[in-house]
Amino acid sequence: MRFISYLFLLLIPFIGQSQEKDPVLFSVSGKDVRVSEFEYIYSKNNQKEADFSRKSLTDYLNLYTKFKLKVQAARDMGVDTIPALIKELEVYRQQLTTNYLNDREVTDRLAKEVYERQKKDVLINHILFSLSPNATGADTMKSYELAANAIKTLKNGVRWEDACKVSNDMNSAQKGGRLGWFSSMFPDGFYDLENAAYSLKPGQIFPIPIRTKLGYHVLRLESERPAYRRMEAAHILIKKSSRYNADIPAQTKADSIYKKIKEGQSFEELARTLSDDKTTAAQGGNIGYFGINQFEPAFEEAAFKLAKDGDVSMPVESSIGWHIIKRLHKDEEIPYERAKRKIQADIQRDQRFAIAQATLIEKIKTESGYKENKEALMRFVNLMDTNFFTYKWRIPDSLVEEKLFSLGNQNFGTHDFAEYVKTNTRQRLQGGDQKDVSTTLKNMLKEYASQKCLQFEEGKLEDKYPDFKALMREYREGILLFEATKNVVWDRASEDTSGLKMFYEKNKQNYKWDERAVIHAISIDTINKKLADEIYKFAKKNPINKVLAKFDAEKKYISFQKIIAEKKSPESYKGIGFTKGSMTDLTLDADLTSYSFRKVEENLPAGIKTLDEARGYIIADYQDHLEMLWVEELKSKYPVKVNETVFNSLVKN
Repeated sequence: MRFISYLFLLLIPFIGQSQEKDPVLFSVSGKDVRVSEFEYIYSKNNQKEADFSRKSLTDYLNLYTKFKLKVQAARDMGVDTIPALIKELEVYRQQLTTNYLNDREVTDRLAKEVYERQKKDVLINHILFSLSPNATGADTMKSYELAANAIKTLKNGVRWEDACKVSNDMNSAQKGGRLGWFSSMFPDGFYDLENAAYSLKPGQIFPIPIRTKLGYHVLRLESERPAYRRMEAAHILIKKSSRYNADIPAQTKADSIYKKIKEGQSFEELARTLSDDKTTAAQGGNIGYFGINQFEPAFEEAAFKLAKDGDVSMPVESSIGWHIIKRLHKDEEIPYERAKRKIQADIQRDQRFAIAQATLIEKIKTESGYKENKEALMRFVNLMDTNFFTYKWRIPDSLVEEKLFSLGNQNFGTHDFAEYVKTNTRQRLQGGDQKDVSTTLKNMLKEYASQKCLQFEEGKLEDKYPDFKALMREYREGILLFEATKNVVWDRASEDTSGLKMFYEKNKQNYKWDERAVIHAISIDTINKKLADEIYKFAKKNPINKVLAKFDAEKKYISFQKIIAEKKSPESYKGIGFTKGSMTDLTLDADLTSYSFRKVEENLPAGIKTLDEARGYIIADYQDHLEMLWVEELKSKYPVKVNETVFNSLVKN
């Protein structure tokens, strides 16, 4: 006991130094908020406006103390014990953890590699020798030797086109082995193929077979070019076989549409009315963003040759018809610091991530003093029977608990590893092709130890990475705040009808209409100009109900939309005016199938809005009112203490 007391006294100076470096700024109900937390959240939320002036700091301190009051209330309400919210927080933690459970230096190197490679597209050819991912050693060697022999024959002068005839990829073999244009990142599982492709010059063949999940590839780089990247485009399609083109060849019709565009007619309107691609016609032909290898080469080449946004291609032929393409927007190269976040997120879904994670695991082992008991593993191996590579295998009763390896002060023994081996049946059975128990168990132990290393590291993330700790605190308290505010403020404002009505009666002068115009937007579904003119003429002197009664009592082709426009918002009655009886001209709509016009049907005086008319605004204001009352209640319930000396030390100007 004396030793422990003495040790505590020795630690006091260090504890004191730590707290002096990060003093308490304020506390809520005895829970401290230190300067580091406040500075982090103040700087993050204010960005460039975080000038550390007295006014700015005071304003944000008021906001943050209110936030902490609500968080404390949420805890007292038991919000942090709700299973669904606990699960949500755990899901977030797992997502956030992924960003930290890899070697950041390696991840950054891999991201820069992708960034540099994305400046160039590569056209690659291959010869494939297929191989199952679970192939035996004999099959693997056979496939490798076939690929190696193909490379040897190519070096000896065999034409690439002739060598391709033995490829198991029949589709590409018919095209001289051509796979097409690619850019980094290649699909997941093809990183080695990408590395090889970007190491070659046009015309070169990679000197050794490349293994992917499909088998072994013989790779040849055919060509390269500056990256196409991605483009947003629109098109007008005239199909080769269409009932609309029965009398006119598709190319002729496409040429005539292209001529109209060059004469100044709207590309979008022509797409809406004439394009045979009905899925995009309504959007003016917009097909969205696309990159390489998404459409036929002729279409892509024509699209990516367009020099600037707004340029339109001449009609280009594809297998289905003729396309007129308009470039809307093209992605250009952006600085690495802006591109890095997306690239790193993509890497986490790619085999590259395993490289960064493997580097981290080795660091964890070094930092934690990882030690493996090889003798214990061999004793484990020697206990395995002939059922090891079958579903019948069970953990031997004679297995003795021994330490297999240690991480820091944590030991991991044979029984836990045995459970892992039993549970991971697929990994165990995969080793059955070789019938090598020792190799299989060594591989499984490596995987098991890697998992434990990552779990070991995950438990230290809050202590090791201040930004991780801050993000978890933000999300945790954000969940608590949202749920508590929902219960106390938002739900009550929506459900408390009597309270809402009382609030409205007390504050109804705040909800007023300006002078208003009732505008009817009238549509006539006909191409009969004479009928439309007759209806328009009658509508000048008569209200909409009489128009309907005279021309369309069954409301089959005349429709209208009622619009309320306030005088203080001129944009709402632009082009028609505010005077009763004002009308726009009769206009043939863009689809050429209907006519329309607008009319000011009546004027309404200024006045107070009813509860229903202003409900949305009233509920929002009532929520603010309830929140204000809640905060005042919390201030009296939970004492807030601010260290003025510490606060003053933060003020910079």
